[in-house]
Amino acid sequence: MSHYQTLGVDKTATQAEIKKSYRKLSMQHHPDKGGDENKFKEVADAYAVIGNESKRQQYDAMQADPFANFGNMGGMDGNFSDLFNSMFSQQQKNQRGTDIRVDMHITFDEAFNGCNKRFNLNGKEHTLNLKRGVQTGQRFKMAGEGQTNPFNSQMPPGDLIVTLHVAINPEFIIDDKCNVWVEVSLPWYEIMSGTRVMVNSLDGPISIRVPEGTAPGKVLRVKERGWPQYNTQLRGNFMCKINPSYPELNEIQLEYIKKVQDNKNG
Repeated sequence: MSHYQTLGVDKTATQAEIKKSYRKLSMQHHPDKGGDENKFKEVADAYAVIGNESKRQQYDAMQADPFANFGNMGGMDGNFSDLFNSMFSQQQKNQRGTDIRVDMHITFDEAFNGCNKRFNLNGKEHTLNLKRGVQTGQRFKMAGEGQTNPFNSQMPPGDLIVTLHVAINPEFIIDDKCNVWVEVSLPWYEIMSGTRVMVNSLDGPISIRVPEGTAPGKVLRVKERGWPQYNTQLRGNFMCKINPSYPELNEIQLEYIKKVQDNKNG
């Protein structure tokens, strides 16, 4: 199954369509919500490739022609295996070991607060120190922790490269500037007259003032209460969009509204 099929999108899908499908499937298969952990990892792995434009181009090229980079090997009169070994055996001996690439899945809270992740790979234990604010797609290189060169043990080993996948929290949306977005619905008359509303933020509930005369759909900003910017002391902003709700009104309330209309028209 291709990465496109895994995410349920067509090969001509835009990056925005791919991201939207990834969010939907991640929530659907998230283990914390009773989903299939293997399916969740397949979705994350597929998005790690075709969710990145440059990786997607390489993937598409490989799917179209797996032998495109093999080159023109014309004029071979002898045994192909002997020719191949002759060309590459010396080159292989002079190369450092191969990099090992692994995917690591962490929770939303682990990404926000930072954590130490210990894992075992090929019988060796590794520890990755993650500071607060990591995001999906972020890669960490552990120098010299890759494979050794099987043809020359004197060459340095490759690196261990870890790609992170952070579980989605459907309550918050994080943009590329580390701003955290939420939406709150309030009765339209409270928005117009002004009020205070308790909103669940990354740091717990906070009280946000909705000024008098606020227009429905307005975004209220709380500075530096968003997602941490990795390896800095900075944070994005907390962005709260105020959406109106329209509760059913009784006769007395409707009379007040009519009086307001009459005053406006008069």
